[in-house]
Amino acid sequence: MKNILYLLIYILVAILIPQHTEAQDNNKFRQIYLQAEEEYQVGRLEQALKLLQTNINGFDGNLKQNAYRLIALCYLAQDDASQSENYARLLLQENPYYTSIKDPMRFEDMISRLKTGRSATVTTASSQAESINEAPVPVTIITAEMIEMLGYNKNLNQILAAYIPGVSEVASTNLDNIAMHGAYTASQENILIMENGHRLNTRSTNLGRTDYAINTQKIDHIEVLRGPASSLYGNVALTAVVNIITKDGTSVNGLSAQYGYGSLHTHKADLLAGTHFMNCDVFAWASLYSSAGEDRYIPASQDQSLDIYRVAGPPSIYGGYAHINKYTEKPSYDVGVNIKLNDFNLMFSRKSGKKTQQYSVLAHAYDYDAYRWFDGQKPGYCIEENHANLTYNKTFGKFSLNASVYGDWYDINDYGVASDAMIYPIFNDDGTAMKDENGNDIYGEYIGAYQIYDWKEMTLGASLRGDYNYTLGSMKGNILAGMQFEYFSLYDTYGLLGEKFDSIQIFLSERNNTIISGRENNISFFLQDKHYFTPRLILNAGIRFDSKYRTNGARINALSPRLAFIYTPSRELSMKLSYSRSFVDAPYFYRLNTDNTYRGSIDLKPEYLNAIQFNVLGEIFPINLTYDVNLFYNRFSDIMYSVPDAGIEDAKYRNSGKLETIGAECALHYNSKRLKANLTASHTRLLNAKDYPFRGHHIYAVPDFINNIQLMYDVLAKTNHHLWLTANAKINSKFYVQVQNPTLDDMECSGNTIFDLGARYQMGKHMTLQINCENVFDKTTYMSGATLIVMPWYNPGRTVLASIKYNL
Repeated sequence: MKNILYLLIYILVAILIPQHTEAQDNNKFRQIYLQAEEEYQVGRLEQALKLLQTNINGFDGNLKQNAYRLIALCYLAQDDASQSENYARLLLQENPYYTSIKDPMRFEDMISRLKTGRSATVTTASSQAESINEAPVPVTIITAEMIEMLGYNKNLNQILAAYIPGVSEVASTNLDNIAMHGAYTASQENILIMENGHRLNTRSTNLGRTDYAINTQKIDHIEVLRGPASSLYGNVALTAVVNIITKDGTSVNGLSAQYGYGSLHTHKADLLAGTHFMNCDVFAWASLYSSAGEDRYIPASQDQSLDIYRVAGPPSIYGGYAHINKYTEKPSYDVGVNIKLNDFNLMFSRKSGKKTQQYSVLAHAYDYDAYRWFDGQKPGYCIEENHANLTYNKTFGKFSLNASVYGDWYDINDYGVASDAMIYPIFNDDGTAMKDENGNDIYGEYIGAYQIYDWKEMTLGASLRGDYNYTLGSMKGNILAGMQFEYFSLYDTYGLLGEKFDSIQIFLSERNNTIISGRENNISFFLQDKHYFTPRLILNAGIRFDSKYRTNGARINALSPRLAFIYTPSRELSMKLSYSRSFVDAPYFYRLNTDNTYRGSIDLKPEYLNAIQFNVLGEIFPINLTYDVNLFYNRFSDIMYSVPDAGIEDAKYRNSGKLETIGAECALHYNSKRLKANLTASHTRLLNAKDYPFRGHHIYAVPDFINNIQLMYDVLAKTNHHLWLTANAKINSKFYVQVQNPTLDDMECSGNTIFDLGARYQMGKHMTLQINCENVFDKTTYMSGATLIVMPWYNPGRTVLASIKYNL
């Protein structure tokens, strides 16, 4: 009996001591918080921040929520809007229904904007922190929550097409591709893709990837400028700018791992790690993606209809496969780290991705497995890239300084199939077709023909930017000036031509390769003035001068002005009228390529866009609704056009294209405690075009009307348990597919609607289970683009992906 009594006493003590210790800890951290609040009230902000950030891991429950709020208020009092917003987001993660009542008005505005899906500030539009209402061009913010609404398997290409009005997916023989306001190229070369302000587009081709080589789980939000932006960013910022803002160590605060497996042997994995200690913030990420894709067989009878080279005889003898969303052999990955220490920021990332072309270079179906391995891969377009950036930011009263040095290294391998089996005319040295004794063309037979181009490029650069806040009587403003220098080198090039699926017929070394090695320099100067005539009327004007010294000794200059008037009668409404001129220089790959497939004149000029936009942006707070309506007029000139009948010795690409369009686009966003909804709709109408794929008032490959709807409903809506049900719909009108064979009619693809469904269950703070189904009804739909084929490319059929996520 005595032993039992001792045992009960022991158990009681064991239970009570931890509770007593926990109570002591809670009381300790509550005292720390109260001390920090006193420091804040008397204006000792640094002391308050030190107390809170040093002990942030010890706070729990409501105390942690209050700590995040107080940190955000301290940074706001220091006019550090970016850091204030980071902690405001963490506050809303702790309590999504937090209501700001007794806070400063600036903080109330920040909370309301974040809860309605709109960031309080953006930095991409004017290269400085400002509200969306004051941005000089239409801006869309895609939050991490909006990305989750689409499902775990979506890549950046699909995310942009879903949320950015005026954007549609188009086909490409290289990587994923999108069109903006009807404008597109052979690959994604018109939109500048950045990560934390660092350019990701290559310099040799201008290609900016939007595929699975970009980790979407690391994204805090994406700032998208819908329109020209060369006045700040120069080359490639022709139709839009996409700036991916990553999370930081403070927001992750530990480890987060997620793995998904689905249809077609698809694997997707992500790992995030982050911490904040003293004045150092560290965030690291890693992702991996691979998929066997769908191999859809096309018999020889149908493959004949794919031929646009009728003069070359029958394209394929045996038929083959269309390879849909095939990412294999070399999985796509993205690893990197971002370190912030006081005024310095260091970023390093490495990305790699390879996508198998759905059709061959000559638009034939083919047998992927029949071709040889080369350098660890089979046919596909592969880019391995490294990025490094060191930035210094410092504020001296009314003056702010930003300086950075950076480097980019790319290894590009283009392994393209020509055809499994084809008959092709034989040419003389002068480019004329070889004839037999009866005057008939002589044909040769090629079995398993393929080509490989491989090159490396390097860019080293530096930029210096400063801005100054000024006052002129009752008016105020900010003037920004800066310069940028880049050194580019393309080197280590080689090429292969082979047949019979395995043999190498011709090896092209760096000396006799079709891609010529070389170096180019670019220097830029830019100036911007943001002037407040009144607190409600703003002028934002900017201009940039770019001068490139090409490898052939030519000097190309480009001037990019921007003028925007912004009227904000209230914080719920903003109206903007803007004019912009932007450019994209002719890529090095087309200027210095002697292969007939890609050859362009060495003197190819830049392409230009002149655009006028009128944008109305507002919020209706009682019903938690935001709206964004934009009218645009675009005039493109000097477009690089691929001349279909160019002779074997002639330049295939020329600056002969023109395109003139008008359109309207809108976006609606609704946000309540349980239901979140997004709607985007756009219409583009062709006014005039020359040497550009069009038919009447329609642009080939681009639907006239593009609509997207996303819904997310929280069934449980509890503090630590949530069950989100998601539904997405993509609704497009009909579009046309260009056929350059005069004996065949263009193809009309009817409009379609694709539905995706998903569910995500959050079990407390640590574990999340998710399942997503794309193209639920398994509809066969098509896509088209710069690839000139009769039959458009297939979109994926129904796919399912299930995943598990754990936070530590």
